[in-house]
Amino acid sequence: MSSGELLVEMRGICKRFGGIQALDSVDFSLRGGEIVGLVGDNGAGKSTLIKILSGVYGPDRGEIKIAGDPVRLYGARHAKRLGIETVHQDRGLVPNFTVSANLHLGREMTRFGLCRVKKMERAAREALESLGIEIQSYSTPVMSMSGGQQQAVAVARAVAANPKVVVLDEPTAALGVKEVNKVLDLICRLRGGGVSLVFISHVLPEVLSVTDRIVVLRRGKKVGDLPTSEADQDLLVKLMIGTEVVGCERS
Repeated sequence: MSSGELLVEMRGICKRFGGIQALDSVDFSLRGGEIVGLVGDNGAGKSTLIKILSGVYGPDRGEIKIAGDPVRLYGARHAKRLGIETVHQDRGLVPNFTVSANLHLGREMTRFGLCRVKKMERAAREALESLGIEIQSYSTPVMSMSGGQQQAVAVARAVAANPKVVVLDEPTAALGVKEVNKVLDLICRLRGGGVSLVFISHVLPEVLSVTDRIVVLRRGKKVGDLPTSEADQDLLVKLMIGTEVVGCERS
């Protein structure tokens, strides 16, 4: 997928849970080499939209296209096969597994049914170093690492699958300032490597610092879709809690 070409297109996405309309005719797109921020207050529909893109939920109505082809996603594994990787807020790491074991989780290198530990460690080192991530030991449990390092391992695991899209759900939550900056730098390096990203965060300055475009949801509707260069924190807050609609049709 060339940079700038339409990679993901979600049109008219609707999802209801009982009496709650979680998403109401939401459009969302992502182009090659683009970082799109997805923001909104609690209950705005961000998680629901991303779970539909990652195959966890199916939409009640609407259409999804990947690289121009209409698709119906049959679960998270199907989404992964189509090149969509999601790093959830809990990171999905196994605490007492090593860095290399977590990086190869589900993709273990084996011979005669046994894991090739040294080969996995070498591959993990190469993968992390290619992303500019420094890890002191690849054979210690990830639970002994800092939150920022754990997040880097989770992102590296997603990237190791050579995805078209990486979705990052609150990747800087509960991190210190230095670790936040490292994660944001990593996000920019991923785009430089040709990966398209969806960045979900409540921290608006972070979203403004790394994205190319920002999509705003409010109460299940898209109320903003604008280049980051035309946004600021005050405008995003007004979109999230007010009555403004920017860059998208009123329903």
